[in-house]
Amino acid sequence: MDKGRSKEDDAGLPMTQSPGGKTTPLPQARDSWGRHLDYMLTMVGYSVGLGNLLRFPYICNRNGGGAFVIPYIICVFITGFPMMFLESSMSQFSRKAILHVWSFCPMFRGIGIATVAITFVYSTFYTLYLAWPIYYMVKSCSTVLPWSTCGNDWNSDLCVEDGNTIYDNNSTVQGTNSINTITAVDRWENVTLAHTPFEEFWQYNVLNVSTGLEDVGSIQWEIVGCLFAATTIIFVCIVRGIKSAGKVVYVTAVLPYFLLIAIFIATLLQPGASDGILYYVVPDFSKLLEVQVWVEACLQVFYSLGPGWGMIGTAASYKQFNRPCLRDSLILSIVSEGTSIFSGLVTFSILGVMSQKTGVPIANVVSSGPGLGFVTYPQALAQLPFPQVWSFLFFLMLLTIGLDTQFLSMEVVVTAIVDQYPKRLIKWRWLVTLVFCLISYLFTIGFCTQGGPYMFQLIDWYAASLGPMLFCTIECVAVGWIYGIKQMSRDFEMMTGKPLSPPVKILLTCVTPAVLVIVFIMTLLRYKPPTYGKYVFPSYASTIGWIIAALPLLPIPIYMVRIVRRHMTTRSFKKSLNLALSPADDWLPADVRYREEYRMHRLAGRPTFTSNIVDIYKQ
Repeated sequence: MDKGRSKEDDAGLPMTQSPGGKTTPLPQARDSWGRHLDYMLTMVGYSVGLGNLLRFPYICNRNGGGAFVIPYIICVFITGFPMMFLESSMSQFSRKAILHVWSFCPMFRGIGIATVAITFVYSTFYTLYLAWPIYYMVKSCSTVLPWSTCGNDWNSDLCVEDGNTIYDNNSTVQGTNSINTITAVDRWENVTLAHTPFEEFWQYNVLNVSTGLEDVGSIQWEIVGCLFAATTIIFVCIVRGIKSAGKVVYVTAVLPYFLLIAIFIATLLQPGASDGILYYVVPDFSKLLEVQVWVEACLQVFYSLGPGWGMIGTAASYKQFNRPCLRDSLILSIVSEGTSIFSGLVTFSILGVMSQKTGVPIANVVSSGPGLGFVTYPQALAQLPFPQVWSFLFFLMLLTIGLDTQFLSMEVVVTAIVDQYPKRLIKWRWLVTLVFCLISYLFTIGFCTQGGPYMFQLIDWYAASLGPMLFCTIECVAVGWIYGIKQMSRDFEMMTGKPLSPPVKILLTCVTPAVLVIVFIMTLLRYKPPTYGKYVFPSYASTIGWIIAALPLLPIPIYMVRIVRRHMTTRSFKKSLNLALSPADDWLPADVRYREEYRMHRLAGRPTFTSNIVDIYKQ
């Protein structure tokens, strides 16, 4: 058996192998990754998400092009990488997922519940990001791509092909100025982009969007069918937890890279590709003097790596005790953000081709989120030879990228439920997964209505407006300043044989929390109401949105009061507060060999908040 691989003893308990070769049972009957590569590919799939492909190129272009890469890389190493390492190391040390890992500081245990709540909401309607590519994949098998022509039953009479042809029902009027002479009733009064067939297919066929939030309209049954297909795929892939998901990622995490490279090569052979790349990489260094650029760089890192959502800790809780978590976090950070930069090259080479053939300036065709994935990309790929093939491959890539993210999102919720009642549910994990998938499917059907895009935008805008960034800020302070960086270094040394290096300690205790606090405050100050194209949400929508943002945060103060009061029966408030901030009795190393040593150190006296500050400046 390979060194470091898990195996079982005669009693069927999981075993871990130390660097010296000694095997000892792990404390919990908990699954482990079959191979370390399973974990790495799963995390690559999670980190390399739609934010890398659909959001980064737009943000990069808006904030100085190639110059944006400078603050972006800096933010990766001062916020993204430290938070990924912190979350993974704490869960790897204890083999506890997000709901129980806060045993190291019970007073903040409500953050675990809040994280699961936000992830539950997101993992439900996120399935739409899988249903839409499936729908486009099916339509890509048509003789003529339906989103490349006007004159279809979903098109308005303002539909324009390549800026030259305007369709008025079944008749054609030539000339771009004729649009002023056509009487038209726009099915969607609040237009976003130009009335190209690609935009109209997205707005009027896929979404069939209504006139506003109050107009729910009918259900898009074709999208509901694709949603069912996506939910079924997810269930089949995660029904056995990490044992099944850890194998599926060998395809879903690797395939997007082959498809992305293939699309990039095919695009480079087309005229205009080099112009798009130059537009992307030419830096505007004056942008680096703007605070907003640095804030957006930090936020994009969080969108990409995804700390604060519980996925990183949940995946690490299945790792073996002595795995090199610092090295893993560094590799994953570099791979994820390197993919973002490369996806920008692919995106702008495609936009360059489209600009060359349509005469539309590159700056006018750059959009963000679904607009880039389901309008701009299809329009660009339609310019390539064999557009049906490239379109199918592109949406297959979107599907696989979304699947990897959804695997871990749902795993967070399922693991939290099973970990809460392990004796009762460990054998019924498949049923928990099935019930959650069904709830997710039924909940998401509401977003498949004509008014669904507005509801989708409203929840997406507010659900994560406060949570993840706030969670990361508290987590960083709780580990570095309350639990203590010295204790964390000792825990890390138990796992890997080496203590934390001084640069990592400085990052976790000073740099990272300071940057997170600044970015969190700046995010609140610059926050604006949601928008959908030119549609203005009614005033009550913001009230609903902030309620959505605040509800998941309620467990935090509730548990803070509850934990302190639990210790106040015969103690003063100061002692009760100190106990609430001290590790719980079940906070122990996952490897039983180190438990007695850890207990002895705890009996010798836990460092105080003040002594932790002294340790930080000494080291």
